[in-house]
This record gives sequence, C-alpha cells and structure tokens, in this order.
Amino acid sequence: MQFLAPLAFWLAVLAIPIILLYMLKLRRKQVQVSSTLLWQQALREQQANAPWQKLKRNLLLLLQLLILAALIFALARPAWQTRAVASGSVIVLLDASASMNATDVSPTRFEAARKTVRALVDELAGDAVVTIIEVGYTPRALVTSTSDKAVLRQAIDGAQVTQGSADWQSAFALASGAARDDQNITTVIVSDGGLPESGLPALAGEVRYVPIGVTGDNLAISALALRASGGGLQLFTEVHNFSDTARSVTLSLYLGQTLFASRPLDLPAGKSASITLEDLPNAPGIYKAHLSDPQNSTLDSFPLDDTAFAIYQAASARRVLLVSKGNIYLEQLLASLPGVQPYRAVPAADGTIQIPSDPFDLYVLDGLNPPGIPAGANLLYVNTPPNPLFTVGSPFTDMKNVKVNEHILTRFVDWSNVHVLQAKKLIAPEWADVLIEADAGPLVFAGEQNGQRIAAVGFDLRESDLPLQIAYPILFSNLINYLVPPSAFDASRSLEPGDGLSIVPDPGVEQILVATPLEHAFTLRPEANLTFTETDELGYYAVNFISKSGTSVEYFAVNLFDEAESDLRPRETVQVGQSTLTAAVAEKVGQREFWPWLAGLALIVLLVEWQMFHRRNLSTLLETVRPKA
Repeated sequence: MQFLAPLAFWLAVLAIPIILLYMLKLRRKQVQVSSTLLWQQALREQQANAPWQKLKRNLLLLLQLLILAALIFALARPAWQTRAVASGSVIVLLDASASMNATDVSPTRFEAARKTVRALVDELAGDAVVTIIEVGYTPRALVTSTSDKAVLRQAIDGAQVTQGSADWQSAFALASGAARDDQNITTVIVSDGGLPESGLPALAGEVRYVPIGVTGDNLAISALALRASGGGLQLFTEVHNFSDTARSVTLSLYLGQTLFASRPLDLPAGKSASITLEDLPNAPGIYKAHLSDPQNSTLDSFPLDDTAFAIYQAASARRVLLVSKGNIYLEQLLASLPGVQPYRAVPAADGTIQIPSDPFDLYVLDGLNPPGIPAGANLLYVNTPPNPLFTVGSPFTDMKNVKVNEHILTRFVDWSNVHVLQAKKLIAPEWADVLIEADAGPLVFAGEQNGQRIAAVGFDLRESDLPLQIAYPILFSNLINYLVPPSAFDASRSLEPGDGLSIVPDPGVEQILVATPLEHAFTLRPEANLTFTETDELGYYAVNFISKSGTSVEYFAVNLFDEAESDLRPRETVQVGQSTLTAAVAEKVGQREFWPWLAGLALIVLLVEWQMFHRRNLSTLLETVRPKA
C-alpha cells in the first residue's frame, strides 16, 4: 500500500487540542442560591479547584479521535497496486451504438460498458491523463486530457447510448487527434465488437480491446418496403435470424392500428425469410411490421429491430423529360413509374434538338447533352455524354470485380446476373457517391452540388442485359426518386438514426413542425436546402406544413436495418489497422484508491458520536428533573 498525499498526516496534530479539551476543567464563580437540588448532577462534573484534570477513559473522545484518523488517512489517499488493463495516458473509445442497448448483460450492455470504464479510471494512477470518446453515429469527446477523476466520472455518467450505427472511422480520427503522436499512450476500445471488419486505420501507441456482451441470440426485421404495383401496393418484408439455433417467430403486419396479416415463420440459424403481399390498398398509410414469440414469451434481448415502419403517401406528378435518339427501355420505365409524367425530346432531321421552354423536374439525357438545359436542373445521364460537370473518358471493356457499394440508392439491387459490354471512363467528382464500380472505374454514381442533384450511368443500356434483370427497375426507380422526390421529401425512403432528411416545402409554407416518435417537437423555418437531422429515435415522424390556407402532414420512418447492429454476437477479436486485437488482460500496474471508504467510515462514526452525545445529555437532563421518592 502507498499514500499518494502523505503530507496529510501532518493533520494528526489536530488530535492534541481534542485531547486537551477533555483534560480542561472549568472554574466557575461561586454564588449563593436558595437551592441546588436541580443542579446536583451538573455540579458533579463541574466541581474543580484547578484548571486541569487527569485524562479519563471517555468513549466520545475515542470516537472523535477515530473520526479524525479516518479523515487524515482519506486525505493521504491510500492506494493499493492492482493489475489494470491500461496505465499512463489513456484514450477510451466507448461504444454507444444501437447494439449496446441489448439486455443480455444486466441491465444493458452499455451500462456494463460504463461500469467497465469507471473501473478502468479508478485503477489509473492519479496523474494519468484520460480522454473519453463516445462512439455513436456522431462520435463526440466527452472529456479530453484530464486527470481529474471526478470530472471523468461525471463524463462517464453523462454518456448516452444511441439507436443507430457507430461511425468508427470518425471516432478513430478523434482518437488520433487526441494522441498527438504520443507513442506512450494506450487506446482502450470498450465495445461488443461491432467494428468494421476492415478499413480502420492504425492508432498510435498500444491498442487494447475490452469485449462486452454474452450472447448473440436475436431476430430482426432486416427490410420493409412499399411500392406501387398495378392497381395496388406491394409490401416486401424480410426477417433474419442472427441466432445460432433455429427459431420460430410470428410476423404481424399493421396498417395504422389495424392488424391485416399475421404469418408464422420458421427460420434456420443464420438465415432469413421474406414475405411479399400484393394488391394492398393504393392509399396513403403507415405500415408496421412487428415480430413476437409464438409462446408469448420474450423474443430476444434486443427489441429495437423487432419493429419497423414503412410509409406510403400519394405523390404529385413529376414532370420528366427524356432527351434521346430513341430508347424503348427508358421510355417504358418512365411510363411505368407512379407519379411520373414522362415527356420526350428527339433530334430533328438535321440532328438538332429543341428543348421545351416549360420547366421539368428532371432531365434524362441518353447519350446527348444539347443546349437549352436549364442551369441547376436535376439531371440523369445515361450512356454519359461529355459535359461540364465531370470528366468523361474513353470506353473500357474490363468489367472485372464489379461490386455494388452499400448505399441507400443501391438497396435491394442485385448485380450478380448483370453483364455490360463496355462503359465510358467516368471520373466521379468529390460531391458524388460511387454506387456501382468495376476495377477499371465507376459504372454508376450520384450526388448533389449546390442544390442540384445529378446521377450518371456510364454505359448504354442496349449494350448490357440490365433492362432484362430485376435490378433495372429497382436501380432506376431509386435514382429517379432521389433526383426528384415524389413530395416534399421521399417518404418511401427509410432513414437510419442520425440520417438527414432533405425537405423541399411548397412556397406558401410558413412554418414546419416535426413531431418525433417520442412526441418531441422541432420547429423549422422554410428555406432552401432545408435538412432535418434530429432523427435519433426509431419509429415514424410527422412533418406538419403550416400555411395560411391550412395544415398538411406527411410522414417518414426511421428504422434499424443494419446487420452490424442486429448481429449481437460478441466478437472475440477486432481488426485495427494490420493488427488483430483479442480480449485485453489486466497486465498493467494500476492503483486503486480507497479514500472514499475511509471518508464514509468517518461519516458513520460521526453519526454514532452525535447520537451518543445527545443521548447522554438527554439522560442527564431526565435524571436531574426526575422527582425523588
């Protein structure tokens, strides 16, 4: 045992005046009175002819000296050397993603993680500098470079778990900035292991991993989507079993508060099942899917992904102009999309194209880029022609390793059976996201620049079999809905927690009021490029557009369709840079202080001393006033 503040032992000299107070005799002035009957007991203790008396055994004195000793030892900060996960300067990455809400560890994984971080902080030496980073969809530093353990405990208590995925790339960037090239620093990752399997950069100093969680038993709704089909709606639902054993589950589907379908599902371990319902009412509504256990018991330890929502609302017609020499695939596609009014502009005999002066919501340019396209218009390039927005190179035929990048616009796009003869070399600008790419370059990208939305497909549809695959209507429907949303926002798009929603209100709207699933309200002012970002809660949101003519409402949903969060299996290892981290072992030398226990002991003894002092005075008073027989 060692003392971190040994100078506090000088306070032991305070015991001297305490002892002297018990040796002191009080000398009173003698005064004649008529009777001393009521003063006899008091006089026994005060009779004296000298200022000092021999020190007598006194329980109150012993208690007061014990209080003083406990306080002195507490101020001296005694500490035991212990085995710790880290020592010295430490950066803690505290996982606050949705999976940390799981209750396989009581009360939740996140509370267990906070307890782990508290213990880590308590075991550090008093001069250790600590930074704590909360890793959610927007990582934030709770406290930076401090050795004040009270501040650290307050920061840990203030950490909040989220309902979305974690941005580990940004969290690692924060950790690298906090390290400041200090190679003697230790980074401790406290998580259930839901880190990306690759792509994370190396961190300075030593990196340690503390796993949280016990079991990965979980079932999840991994997809819920609506689309217009024929005269009605089509509802697609997918359920995934992330457990290591086969599970049975009941899938219930609601329109509003009304149950309209219920299906039992038997899911093998690690497999998924899907259900598609046809000819649903072609009317606006809020659809809900919910999983429950057939035996009416608790389904799993992670209820956040057991419920999902999908929104359908009628969209106003969108005017789309197709500029092409003739492409039956695009013409048929535009004619089949709900809420789209397609128009066509074809070259004249001399090859010139006259662009109508009427405005259009979207211009689809199939291998052509004629003059007359309004500046700032939303554009979809197919068989991308040369243009001033980005670079278009020569064609290439090397289609090796074509992959579909994870993006909201590529959801449910299966490219495995698509073949492309050749494509033009596209240089994707910084503002664009590459959606589909081969080793030789991007095939499809989309993005927004200064409020203008642009997408590009780098090959001729007639030089591929894409129009013959199911990926064709899905991909182009996603692109067109992104380029020109069917209403003030794309209600068919399911957001994830933390995603922003672009809102384009009508000119007459004076105020926008957004109500969240937990009935929080946010007031927005209509303006250009308006984005609502307070999407922390799972469920459906109501967006109220208030104008002089009245109030209209539209809805959108936020769901947890994230395999990395729903797969609750705690990872025994994580990959950081080129290193594979296993569960950390307490092998460093740390310190555990126990001054709070001594301070608590002093408080308890003080209460005992206070009670005994008042009991004795009360007994003395009762004995004094009690009449004699």
